Amino acid sequence: MGRKRVYENSNERKKAYRLRLLSGHKQMPSVRPMPSRRRPPSRPKRLESALSEIQALQQEYEEWLAALPESLQDSSLAERLQETVDQLAQAADLLAEIDPPKGFGRD
Repeated sequence: MGRKRVYENSNERKKAYRLRLLSGHKQMPSVRPMPSRRRPPSRPKRLESALSEIQALQQEYEEWLAALPESLQDSSLAERLQETVDQLAQAADLLAEIDPPKGFGRD
């Protein structure tokens, strides 16, 4: 009790499928273009973004330290926040001093 065959063989079935596609009943499957690979940012741009990220972190920690209530001003949390701000400032200074080569004879 199988299903009744509509087409005699696979070639006729494929031909009918192609005709249906061409007649517009279904949209033809399209080949997707390969996604273009984005070029990663240059090293100087990445260095610049690292510096701006460190400066943003430093500012956030400074704001956190400034927003501490009076009862926590002399706590270990305040000391650690101040140490973190100082270390981030040192890291920002170190990154700002870096002068990478431009490469390919453009130095």
